[in-house]
Amino acid sequence: MKQAVNNSTYNSFKSFQVNEYILNELKERYCNFLLTKEDLADVLNISPRTVSNKMSSGSLDIKYIKLDMTKQGGILFPLINVAEYLTERLCSVA
Repeated sequence: MKQAVNNSTYNSFKSFQVNEYILNELKERYCNFLLTKEDLADVLNISPRTVSNKMSSGSLDIKYIKLDMTKQGGILFPLINVAEYLTERLCSVA
């Protein structure tokens, strides 16, 4: 006798599949596991300055790596974190 799948299990499975698809698409497009601010701007279809503004205001919920402690230090976004962010946005629309 099969056991019914509850909604939370289904939703987590659905999110995982979308995340994997998005992750694979990003890997193919950027051929790197770390995205620059310009790459992220391209993915989100916004300007790099808007990315900076969203980071400053705290409205960009993507974990990043800061390479230098100075204000002008390089910032990189791990591909998996970008894929998770896009998955969350996609699932919240559905």
